[in-house]
Amino acid sequence: MNTSQINQRIDELEFKLQFQEDTIDSLNQALISQQKDMLLMKEKLAILGKQLESYRQQQPNFEAERPPHY
Repeated sequence: MNTSQINQRIDELEFKLQFQEDTIDSLNQALISQQKDMLLMKEKLAILGKQLESYRQQQPNFEAERPPHY
């Protein structure tokens, strides 16, 4: 290989490396965003669970009562 071919090959490798770095950075940002969304959803789910439990405790217990036809 002559110097021109080597320089061209180095340029190609540098371009590929830059593209890979940009791709990894984009994927990292997407992952960070998804993790934030998941944490928010987990918090909301926990709140909903607490609200549901509170609602259940406020409701009368119909399961213990027998219907009149028994």
